[in-house]
Amino acid sequence: MKKYNRKILLYIVYGDDPGYYYGAKFSYLTFMHWVKYENQVEVVVLTEKPDEFSEYPIKVISMSVLQKNDWSLNGKYHFRIKNRGLAYVMDKLKLESQDKILFFDTDTYFHKNPIPLFDLIKPNQALFYLNEGQIYKRKRFSIYIKYLEGKLIKVGNQNYKLSKKSMMWGSLMIGIMPNMRPSLDWADKLLIKLIDIVPAHTIEPFALSEALLKKYKIIEGKNYVSLYSTSRKKTHAVEILKRFFEQYQNFSIDEKIKLSQKVTLKRSFLKVLKQRIFQLLNYDK
Repeated sequence: MKKYNRKILLYIVYGDDPGYYYGAKFSYLTFMHWVKYENQVEVVVLTEKPDEFSEYPIKVISMSVLQKNDWSLNGKYHFRIKNRGLAYVMDKLKLESQDKILFFDTDTYFHKNPIPLFDLIKPNQALFYLNEGQIYKRKRFSIYIKYLEGKLIKVGNQNYKLSKKSMMWGSLMIGIMPNMRPSLDWADKLLIKLIDIVPAHTIEPFALSEALLKKYKIIEGKNYVSLYSTSRKKTHAVEILKRFFEQYQNFSIDEKIKLSQKVTLKRSFLKVLKQRIFQLLNYDK
């Protein structure tokens, strides 16, 4: 009998903002629309509010207050939770060599088939959402050059130095395999060094991509994913998702999966205009 290689879909959800929980559930529903029996996917949510997902046929792993504080360095850098949470789940699931884990941020959804993303995850190739460009070629990443250029940083028993080839990869999506698990720990050590050196909020994806690129290729998967990551898009989307879950709270999961594909989260031109006018009117307040 052929051995079944696991495909894990992972969300990490914490905090008190209900928008993140709406987002994770909606992302799950839109993903599952494309999952057939022959494309079995195990869905896992690591969260500090397990009851939020009690009605869903998914594996819920609890995140304790102690873990959250530890992983976020007592709130100093909460983006670190992504790296430590991903590592924790991989260990907890006891993944074997050919298994694959695919993480998404909660502000993602799927109106085209995302299953091929698993095929892009290979022993020699990790998957990220987007290649945002070389550090030395994008002005918005110049802060890394300002604080890191020419410096040798001790990371464990190795030295790290910013390279002319160093890239920024968007980690809204991360797909890796068990052989890459040590890279998470090395990236975390680098992250802890960098947050005290570089005043940027993108240290988490930068450190992980730098760690992975030491041994593996990275490919982007942006064409398979829709998202609402900016603040105005998120405000609009969360309003719609709140109404969706209130209106269909008594429907079955299968019914919600079908209905999720009919939801439009993109803002109309009028909505965009109203939000921009509101922002301008309140800019000086």
